[in-house]
Amino acid sequence: MLERIRSQRVLLRDCDKLVIKPAELTIADGVITSVEALDRTSFEAQASTLDLGARLVTPAFVNAHTHLALSFLRGMDGAAFQRNLVEDLYFHFESKLSPEDVRAFSRMGAYESLLAGVGTVWDHYYGELALAEALLDTGLCGVVAPTLQDLAGPGRGGHERALEATLTIAQSERFAAAGVFAALGPHATDTVSARLLAQVAELAAAHALPVHMHLAQSLDELERVHDREGCSPLTLLARSGLLERELVLAHAIFCPEADLARLDQQRHCLVFCPSSQLQFGFPADVARWDALGVRWVVATDCASSNDSMGPQKELRYCQGAATYRVTGSASYARFMERGEREAARACWRERGENVQAERAHTTSEALLARVLEGPGSLHPAFRAGVIAPGALANLIAWDVDHPVFWPGSDLLRGLALGDPAPAMHTLLVRGRVVGAVGNPAALLESAPYREAHREASARLARLL
Repeated sequence: MLERIRSQRVLLRDCDKLVIKPAELTIADGVITSVEALDRTSFEAQASTLDLGARLVTPAFVNAHTHLALSFLRGMDGAAFQRNLVEDLYFHFESKLSPEDVRAFSRMGAYESLLAGVGTVWDHYYGELALAEALLDTGLCGVVAPTLQDLAGPGRGGHERALEATLTIAQSERFAAAGVFAALGPHATDTVSARLLAQVAELAAAHALPVHMHLAQSLDELERVHDREGCSPLTLLARSGLLERELVLAHAIFCPEADLARLDQQRHCLVFCPSSQLQFGFPADVARWDALGVRWVVATDCASSNDSMGPQKELRYCQGAATYRVTGSASYARFMERGEREAARACWRERGENVQAERAHTTSEALLARVLEGPGSLHPAFRAGVIAPGALANLIAWDVDHPVFWPGSDLLRGLALGDPAPAMHTLLVRGRVVGAVGNPAALLESAPYREAHREASARLARLL
């Protein structure tokens, strides 16, 4: 394991600004212990030091909501399941999974995540301890929320075992030492009873655990909760006591302004998964979230509803959130119907107003924060997505001479809105090199990866 990393270009937080400076990082037990200004004149070669020259060193990405195992359904035609893709397609196959299947499929999702530059994931899935073991198998850091369901879904009837697994992960020194932590994982407000939600709130308080769940992700969820409880999904969380806890809530598509206004920036965070939402529903209105002061971060969801595990790719949708609202505006509809010049002028004015209103949220720094330090600060047991003492040593060195960064005049924009993956020179997770220095994809030639691929493929063939 490396003890020191140095570069002429290290991405650091200086007050409220991201800056790129020469620095040397010291690492111990997978955590950054110090960050010091680099004096090139005093360099002394040491075997445990990796000198990355002028390559840009940044934190690895943090994926705040995913289901690694669901890569096994990537490419499955969901056209016949558009009423409710999650229930009609995913639940059908997930009900057949064994913990061994979950572990095998999660390994493949973990390897894909690593090669997308992800060092930490927030995952919510079945199989009790299987997912956590898969993270240990592959070296990926993560927060594991064993899925809790007692009303419907593949986990129905197994929520007590899932709760036991959650506490096992939370209390395990072995998992913590590998960068694997726990969260409580009620699936959604329509598959989890009010009684179980209240139990989750009590456990979250007793064990200082965050809660990671889906919220108002479908019309079905909204309708069922109103029919069963006579209230909205978020109001149900409030009644259960969960709004007093640390919450990471994915999607919130059917969450009205009155509910959004009840969220606390200090305790609550929404997760926007634009590519996935385009497939299973429609994108949430994050510009409205911004206007209401809601805290939010960006994630991929699963490969079966995204086809990619790279959260950085999602930032382009966020950058355009101010403008895609104009396409559905009344002024643009009027122009399309009648071709009126005044209607065209009106929708262009609306575009300008939206862009101005969202300017602070669409800078390169603001966008990168949604896949770096924003999601990296959501769990009380660790920090990630930032280069600072105490943070996980999950790092990427980028080759800034690669064409994807050329001409190199704005490296932050290239990192936020470009396609930087081909320029990933070296990846470290907890201070350990993934693949090889200069070639992360070397892990694909490793014996563990080949065996993981073989087992996952064999299990998939039997399942389908």
